[in-house]
Amino acid sequence: MSLHVSLVSLAVIFAVGLSGDVAVCPGEGPRYGDFKCNHDSTHRVCAQLVDNSQGKCEELAWDKEQESFWIITNQQRWNWKDRICAKPNPGDSWCICMWATARLIDQVGCDNVHIRCEATDVAYILKRYTDYGHDLTKAKACLKKKCLRKKRKRV
Repeated sequence: MSLHVSLVSLAVIFAVGLSGDVAVCPGEGPRYGDFKCNHDSTHRVCAQLVDNSQGKCEELAWDKEQESFWIITNQQRWNWKDRICAKPNPGDSWCICMWATARLIDQVGCDNVHIRCEATDVAYILKRYTDYGHDLTKAKACLKKKCLRKKRKRV
């Protein structure tokens, strides 16, 4: 019995170590049940993709050319902005892939990405080197700049 309890405890500790405790990503759909970006191996970044103030639900521009997340990441045909703004978790953000984050940062620069640090699994991402063949070095540096420095300032 105690061996079973120990193994279960070890499994829980291991699982918690792999995924950080993050806030709800406002706009994320029900695919994970709790609207958080800490479940699968890639959708770990909560990024603001739309302006949903006053019910507008308009795509945010990320660069000088006024291109949206969907255009920059070549996902326009799967544009899901209407789901971001709708129930059961209406908002302006979505759990996006680490590779898409890396592509965005490469194209528009760290200062122009709209990341919700409190809802992004920063600890998980910092332990990774690639995602679907995309180097995460610049993405990790950006997350450190945007998210870890914010945390330190609050302490």
